[in-house]
Amino acid sequence: KVIREGLTAAGLECFGGVNAPYIWIKTPNGMPSWDFFDLVLAKANVATTPGAGFGPSGEGYIRLTGFGGAEDTAQAVERIKRIL
Repeated sequence: KVIREGLTAAGLECFGGVNAPYIWIKTPNGMPSWDFFDLVLAKANVATTPGAGFGPSGEGYIRLTGFGGAEDTAQAVERIKRIL
C-alpha cells in the first residue's frame, strides 16, 4: 500500500499492490522499461524489474516488490519520487 500510494501521488500510474506484494508501474512518457529501470537504479539506487523481461505485454512497465522491510520500502518510494 505504501508503494502504490506514494508513487501514485508522484504522478505514476500503478497497478496491483493491493493485498499483493507486487506492483506494476507504467513508465513515464512512454519510456522503455529498461531505460526507466536504468534511471531508477542509477539516480534513486532502487532495484526494480523491467517489464520487458515478462514479454511484449510487460514493455512500458516496471515491477516493484514490497517484500523488503516497511522502512526500507518507504525510503525506496521517497527516493523514486525525488527523481521524477
